[in-house]
Amino acid sequence: MPADFEKLIGEYGLTSCDPKGFGPWSTLLESTLERFRRLSDIRSAAHAAPGHQIAIGYTNDNDFNAFADTLEDGDIIAICQNVPISLALLFKRALLFRGIMPWVGKFGEGHVDPGPVTAEDLLFALTKQPPHPPGKLDELRSKLAHLMTGIALDFVFLHELGHVWNGHTSLFRNRYGLGLTEIERGEKVPLSPIDRQTLEMDADCYASRLMATYPTPERDWLPANPGWEKEFGEGSTFLIVRNFAIYLVMRCFNDAASLENIKNTYYPPVALRQYFVMGTWFAALNKDTGRDQAELIRLALPIIGAGELSFSLLTGNPIDDSGVKLAYSAEGIEYATGLLRNWAKLHPDLDPLKRGGTLAPVQF
Repeated sequence: MPADFEKLIGEYGLTSCDPKGFGPWSTLLESTLERFRRLSDIRSAAHAAPGHQIAIGYTNDNDFNAFADTLEDGDIIAICQNVPISLALLFKRALLFRGIMPWVGKFGEGHVDPGPVTAEDLLFALTKQPPHPPGKLDELRSKLAHLMTGIALDFVFLHELGHVWNGHTSLFRNRYGLGLTEIERGEKVPLSPIDRQTLEMDADCYASRLMATYPTPERDWLPANPGWEKEFGEGSTFLIVRNFAIYLVMRCFNDAASLENIKNTYYPPVALRQYFVMGTWFAALNKDTGRDQAELIRLALPIIGAGELSFSLLTGNPIDDSGVKLAYSAEGIEYATGLLRNWAKLHPDLDPLKRGGTLAPVQF
C-alpha cells in the first residue's frame, strides 16, 4: 500500500506542507525528507511484510516537534516544518562562538560572538522561528553546522521510527482503539505516566542504537581534535561531535533536573534521556565493534562538557551541572532502573505487535 501522508495527516485535522515552498530552506527540507523515507524504506524492506511503507512528511502545525502513530490505513510519522530550520539556526549560532569547537576553522580579528538569547528562543517547533544569528561562518564551520543539523534531525526521525517499529503505536491502537502521539492530543489515552516515560526511553534507545554504527558519509574535511584522539583513540572526534549534537538539542529544552513531579509527566527528565542515549550508543559500539566499554563511558565527559558550555554561551547563563548530578546520582540510577523494570512489564504486550523492533533492555 502506498504511503499517503496527506490523507493520513488529515485525520488529525492537520495539513501537509510542500518542502519546495520554503525558499532557501527548501534544499534542507527536501534532502532531509528524502533521507528519512530512504531510511524507513530500507528498514521496511528488511523486516516488514512486502509493500509496507510508512507515510512520512512535514506539517505546518507548530505545536509539536514530531509524532508517530499507527492508523487503520497505515503508519505515519509527521515532523513540524520548523524543526529542521530551527536546528540549522541553533547549530549556526553555536558555532559562531569562539569557544565552541575551537580547533575547527578560524575567525577574523573583528569577530564578535553572538549575544545571548533565552532558552525559549532556542527551541524548535514553536509558532515562531528562533532569531537568526548574526555573523557568518567560514566554510569549515558551515559544513560542521550542516553535519550536526543532519545528525540531530536523524535522531528526531529515528526516535519516531522507534515508536512504530517497537510496537508503541500499535499497542495503543490495538489495546485502546486510540492513537498515541507526542502532542497534547494523546492526553486521553489511558496509560500511566511511568508507562509513557518507559516508551519514550525505549524510542530514545532505539534511535541511538541505530545511529551508533550505521553508515555515515565520508568526513575527511573534519579536522581531528588532537587531545580527544590521543585520549580516546582514532575516530573519537567524530563520535564526540555526533553525540554532542544530540546532547545540545536535548539541553535546549532547559528541563528542570528533578524527579520531584515525575509521577505527573510523560517524559523522563532531559538529563536522564541524555544518559540513556549515550549509554545505549556506547553499549552498541562495544557490542558491534568491540571497542572498550570503560573507554567509551569516559567519552561522556567531553560530550557533556561541550554541551553544557554551548548552552551556557548561547543563553548567557552560568554552566549548570545539576543535570549531570541527577543522572549519576543514586536517585537518578534508581529511576532509570525502575524504567527498565517497567519495560519488562510492558514487553509482553509489545512483542507480538512489533515489526522487527529492537526490544532488549539497554545495558548501561
